[in-house]
Parts: sequence; C-alpha cells; structure tokens
Amino acid sequence: MSNNRGFKSCKDCEGCAHCKCLSRFRVSSCPKGPTVPQNGLEPPVLIPVYGSLSSALFSGIQPVINTNVDFSVIGPFSGTTPNITDDSITVNSQGIYTLSFSTDIAINNPEGLSSSVVFIITKNGIPNFTIQLVYATRISAADTLSRTDQLMLNQGDVIRVFIGNANGDVTYSNATLVVTKVA
Repeated sequence: MSNNRGFKSCKDCEGCAHCKCLSRFRVSSCPKGPTVPQNGLEPPVLIPVYGSLSSALFSGIQPVINTNVDFSVIGPFSGTTPNITDDSITVNSQGIYTLSFSTDIAINNPEGLSSSVVFIITKNGIPNFTIQLVYATRISAADTLSRTDQLMLNQGDVIRVFIGNANGDVTYSNATLVVTKVA
C-alpha cells in the first residue's frame, strides 16, 4: 500500500499506520509493539548522583588558614553524603564527577597593604594544588570566585574545600560546593 508521499506500509507489522518505509528503507520494528534492545539487555537505568553544600547567606566568615570552608546548609543530594559537621561531600559510587566551588569575598584593605586568600579542593584530606582559587589585591574589593573541574573519584572519596592561605581583612560568604556525577 502506498500513500501520496511515496511511503509504503511495512509488511513486518501487518500494515500498521505508524510504520512507514521509504521505497529503499524498511522500519526494523513497529514502534507500537514491544521494544527489545538489539543486544538482548535492557539499557542501564541512570540514577542521578549529586550533592551540594552552602554557607549561610550574607554572613561574612573570616577564613582561617589550614581549615575547611565552613558550610552550614545541606542542599539537594542523591547518591552522595553531604555533611555540615565536617564540611564535606562523600561520593557513594565510582565515576567522573564535576566539582564546582564558588564564594563571594570581601576585602577591606588599608591603603598600601595587600590581602589574599587561597581555596583548594581536597580529596580525602589531600589538597589538589591544581584545583585552587587564588585571589590577591592591594585595594578594597568585593568579588565572586568560582571554579569547576572534573575528577575521577572512587566510592567513599571525601571532597572538601581547604583554606590554604589568608592574610589581611578578608571574609567569604555564600560559599557553595556542588558535586555531580557525569559518567
């Protein structure tokens, strides 16, 4: 059977109106019928894996060297374990993860003095110096720092943001750490 566009109904599904063939191509299976993957296995069900922490809004926190960024709010999470007691996110499955950290900073410098702050992502308490945010200035300033990276993480790895250095009159607020599994 042919329609006015040159399509022919497929014989495989007994003329189903939803299965059309071009004159040279045939539909391999009827979309109205049950679908069976070609390899016989069901496709994997992907369960979203993510977690987030944030600090209280509008609260300027003085960074303390050799401590972690202080998070006070657990955000949405699935497949991770965010913890505001030790300011960490633990991943519950191996994979490639996107890590995003951002924070607002404020620096109030007397003229001629400099201030700086360094935030470093840590995995299992070990700083990764290739994943850090460094901010230094000789003037008073307010700014937002952010960084996004991807890392291979194993089940049980613990992610934190470490304060590696801070000097001068520096505060941070609105800090967020988001961990999302991408593969």
